[in-house]
Amino acid sequence: MAHEPTRRKPLSPARIFEAALALADREGLQRLSMRKIAEQLGVEAMSLYHYVANKDAILDGLVDAVFAEIDAPRPGEPWREAIARRCRSAREVLLRHP
Repeated sequence: MAHEPTRRKPLSPARIFEAALALADREGLQRLSMRKIAEQLGVEAMSLYHYVANKDAILDGLVDAVFAEIDAPRPGEPWREAIARRCRSAREVLLRHP
């Protein structure tokens, strides 16, 4: 019986940021490293550099990813309600991603 190799999901910036965010949520930003992100994805750390320039680019991407989770104001929504909802959303997101 021939052993069929398992197919790995291809790397992409989105997968790298997703793995980095999960790692940062679990272990904290201080413990975040290219090596650990690569380990989590099952690749060599050098593979990541094809998609992201360096750790600073990862950190920038994490900020973008976290802020993208915060609810944006809705068109026509009264400004007080929009601000209150956005503040609640920001608090929930930041609690999820300490």
